[in-house]
Amino acid sequence: MMATGLVGQEATPAQLGVLLDVSAEMGFLVPQVRKELRILNRQLAEVGRPPVIVKEMEGASLDQEASTAVGARRNVLYRLKALYETADTVLWITSLRGEQSPRGIFAVETLLGETPEERPTRQLLIRNVWQDQVLAGPSWLIRPPSLNSDPLDLRNRPEEWYRLVGVGGGLILRSWQLPPQDLRGSFGFPYRIGSRDYLKRAGYESAEAFFDQKWSQELTARHGLRFQREKEEWPGSFTGRRWFLDSTLLPFPDEDKRVQRNAEVLEDMCGRQSIELDLSSIESEKLGVVFGIGYVDRDLKHFQALKDKPVRSWRDWYLADLARIGSECANHIAAAKLADPNSTHRIYSTEAVAIDTKGQKPEVPGPVIRRVAEMAREERTDAIYLFTNGYFGGGDYGTWSLDFPLLALAIREAGTRLYVRIPFEFGAVPTELARLAMASGGGVFRGRISDPDWEMPLAPPAWPEVPVAEP
Repeated sequence: MMATGLVGQEATPAQLGVLLDVSAEMGFLVPQVRKELRILNRQLAEVGRPPVIVKEMEGASLDQEASTAVGARRNVLYRLKALYETADTVLWITSLRGEQSPRGIFAVETLLGETPEERPTRQLLIRNVWQDQVLAGPSWLIRPPSLNSDPLDLRNRPEEWYRLVGVGGGLILRSWQLPPQDLRGSFGFPYRIGSRDYLKRAGYESAEAFFDQKWSQELTARHGLRFQREKEEWPGSFTGRRWFLDSTLLPFPDEDKRVQRNAEVLEDMCGRQSIELDLSSIESEKLGVVFGIGYVDRDLKHFQALKDKPVRSWRDWYLADLARIGSECANHIAAAKLADPNSTHRIYSTEAVAIDTKGQKPEVPGPVIRRVAEMAREERTDAIYLFTNGYFGGGDYGTWSLDFPLLALAIREAGTRLYVRIPFEFGAVPTELARLAMASGGGVFRGRISDPDWEMPLAPPAWPEVPVAEP
């Protein structure tokens, strides 16, 4: 029998390979996977185990070999073939965006069936995940995205993907996804789902349901690694720290190693240069600086009442980060004014928005967008730096409340460039906001400028579409 940890293995674990989609829509997941893989391989090396094999590729286009429609550099089939030369299981972390053909699906199915002698059966695990999907969480159950945004949406008839991974006993892993009724054996459900909306759509008349974790146990036995925490559930609203507390992206040797890895990677993901260095890198004659921070008033009071008590819940951690980063913003303004009291090069504004409850409907346009508009139109700034947590009501922390079309309207006619920084503790910059900033001639600050893990393609610039009211 094979042991389930790193120590005391009684059989050679199956070899794991990872294929990472580095497309622009993957966002923060690309640097996270790169950092986690380095640590995982270091932990494996410490006990004399071979490393996880890693390959990267932009996109998920798939066709048969020698295809004229999908060139070799864009065809994921070639990366899979290269990985399966050594790996027994490939964990493909991807948005599944791209051009895919039935011939390509059949080619991968054939590849999975060509298991070499004396090797475990080849398996394919598709971890279907991308940044905007993580940020949306369960909200897509109520307000689904466009069909083009979600390849596994049931309206897109994704059965061929489930049948593909079923060859050899592979799986699709995806939070808040409804698999086809007759192919649920090829889907990795979490230990518990506590969403009545999801369960109703899945055919369960209850507020919570518990699912067999045989798939996870079998992967642990196969690889000597754990692919999820004990009793793991799908994440709700996204904040950087909550994501690491509640979710598993890559497998881990044991719980202690997971906690160690998470702490190291989270600290690295939250790393950024100072506000002053951000501002100094923006070329402008007159720069507007807006610190926009929202919070639930009673949550802040509860956190302040904790005093020296240990912080335990993700929500208290959010408030702790809010207080620390808010002090950083205030200290920066004080230092800037002390260094140059009469400066006309920079205009500072702090918009601290306290709301009564998390479900409170966000004010439209809201104080942050109003202040951005004033700076662009009345004070004639040629660039604006927006440092924000993006939360001003409409749900739990991690819910984006800024109206992007209105934000675009505030700066577009004035020709003002927008630069955005969101500390990772609070979340990630939504793709629509990043594209808006680049369309204005500005950009987005992500991580440290010296961190190569953030090097990846960027989404093309585009102004957000203005919703058209129904007649």
